[in-house]
Amino acid sequence: MYKVCVVTGTRADYGLLRQLLKKLQKNVNIALQLVVTGSHLSEKFGNTQTEIKADGFLEYIKLPIPIEDDSKHGMAIATGVAMQKMSDIFVQLRPELLVVLGDRFEILAASTAAHMLGIPVAHISGGDVTEGAVDDAIRHCITKMSSLHFPGCEQSRRRIIQMGEHPDTVFNVGEPGVENCLKLDLMEREELGRNLNFEYINGNYSMVTFHPVTMENNTAQQQLYELINAMNQFSDMGYIVTLANADAGGRLINDIWLQEGKKHNNWLVVSSLGVVRYLSTVKYAKLVIGNSSSGVVEAPSMKTPTVNIGDRQKGRMMAESVICCEPKCEDIVNAMRKALTDEFQENTRHIKSPFGGGKTSNLIVNHILDFLGESRDTQKKSFYDIDFSVGDR
Repeated sequence: MYKVCVVTGTRADYGLLRQLLKKLQKNVNIALQLVVTGSHLSEKFGNTQTEIKADGFLEYIKLPIPIEDDSKHGMAIATGVAMQKMSDIFVQLRPELLVVLGDRFEILAASTAAHMLGIPVAHISGGDVTEGAVDDAIRHCITKMSSLHFPGCEQSRRRIIQMGEHPDTVFNVGEPGVENCLKLDLMEREELGRNLNFEYINGNYSMVTFHPVTMENNTAQQQLYELINAMNQFSDMGYIVTLANADAGGRLINDIWLQEGKKHNNWLVVSSLGVVRYLSTVKYAKLVIGNSSSGVVEAPSMKTPTVNIGDRQKGRMMAESVICCEPKCEDIVNAMRKALTDEFQENTRHIKSPFGGGKTSNLIVNHILDFLGESRDTQKKSFYDIDFSVGDR
């Protein structure tokens, strides 16, 4: 059996890894090693390891890291601690492949440790561009340390090859979030309303998630209040607010959401919904609002319009159902009004997602087995040069 290690650090990446983890767990040729770290182990972020246990993953390694200090310095320290602990774990587990998703600091630490230990890395969702987040550079660093690449769209596949990765190692498998949208058994609207005890489920409501733009300095509070002021312009709209991740500045955002939530009867503020409840709420929502990647990837597959605020997701491929706007009250209000029109709502029901058709996890497992079945004595790789001209400077 091949020992395959997967690291998850947040509710977001676990939700995307969920289908793949189940297939790896059931495959007779794979021994799954699951490492759970980051905000999964924090009560302040919903203790989301309970969702992992509920899905049947009862045996996993807990790897606590310091996430109490969410300043940029604190994130840097946490990355260093995570790398040291990941190194110790990998020496014990001796996996033949590490599988990671995305671009967070925990994933950078895991990938760096594996790379320096000679463990090949398979990277999911590389090649994306998010100009407003520090994650953008982290994502590309992980790509260069990886031997196997699973981007979510053709544009991202081409970017990875442009970074010097050989085309034979780069596979457009679609986004795992789209697979969740198309394959999971979601909740009926009435059941969801009972589960959340939120009366606006039966009427008009929007999903809201806002993360700090980590490439900007001290903009989170101002931008968040611009969003809140815009939300208040729609008095008949309900809002389900999911708290920010453990990014630099995330705790300030969450404190404001929790304080403001007490003043608004039409708000429901939650730390985490879990993947099934979250996608179910997106399905019935009028809008997805904020700057989360779910508004760019999952919402179009659920045929729900998105108001994407600011620069956090700038540079990503966008479906026609996504309206981008500046983080200013007036611009957000105008984008919401446009997205709420009958014409835009109807057009969104017919858009095609650029992020695949829902076969992501099966494709990844097959490519992993092909990779592990090839004998290799080294993790060396040559830089794949592309013959093109960029003009004179």
